[in-house]
Amino acid sequence: MKFLSNLHTHTLYCDGNNSAEEYIKRAIELGFISIGFSGHSYIPGTLGEDWGMSEEGTLEYIKELKGLREKYKGDIEVYIGLETDYYSGYKKDIKEKLSLDYTLGSVHLIKNDTTGEYYSIDSSPEITEEGIKAFGGVRNYIKKYYETLLEMIEEQEPDIIGHIDLVKKFNSDNRYFDETEEWYISLIDEALDKIKSSNSIIEVNTGAMSRGWTNFPYPSKFILKLILEKNIPITLNSDVHSVENLDYYFDESMEVIKETGFKKIKILKKSEFQDIEVK
Repeated sequence: MKFLSNLHTHTLYCDGNNSAEEYIKRAIELGFISIGFSGHSYIPGTLGEDWGMSEEGTLEYIKELKGLREKYKGDIEVYIGLETDYYSGYKKDIKEKLSLDYTLGSVHLIKNDTTGEYYSIDSSPEITEEGIKAFGGVRNYIKKYYETLLEMIEEQEPDIIGHIDLVKKFNSDNRYFDETEEWYISLIDEALDKIKSSNSIIEVNTGAMSRGWTNFPYPSKFILKLILEKNIPITLNSDVHSVENLDYYFDESMEVIKETGFKKIKILKKSEFQDIEVK
């Protein structure tokens, strides 16, 4: 089946390569029901200066999207969101404050509380290795990531949780850790138990695939199975930074979702997250 929506979209306002209107036109060509924009949130200081929006830019982004929503209202549903990083400082009231349709909560950085240094999870293998060393090993590094992720969910109550196992981005061929090890599975299982008690949706995210870093979406297959067992809702997103990847690996991902055993998937339609049948 075709999945005709994407809610994880990055434009020129942050680290994307295309304008919002270019994405909308492409979504219409693909027959999408809806498209949502999730610009990287502002982060105070210099932490997100390479990829996050400025405070002023955030307001300009929202203003432009409101205009585009009106312009294309007969052709496609356009939704305004933010990818709210944990260190943005945003809380759950940000949706109301900025009149957003949804939030997509994520963690791109973790903090070493001993030194006060921040380490990017997904910038490069070299920075990943620095972080692992700073935290005294890969287990502590990954544990801190999931602790931060759960704090983000508690404080922000996002509609969607972004790339839940981002820590695997540079881990091809088990470069840093083995996903089948009990300690890692246990961390995932505990995190999912807490996510189950929230109202958040977990995204299946093809972004790292389109950029050549992984050969399978976030989250990994065993995590998808746990999500199904725990009856946590999912959606599908491309985490797109270039218009040609708007529906990257969507058909294949829907097959994976179906084969895993999911019977329904969430889509944002008529301003509500609705279940559609997986066929």
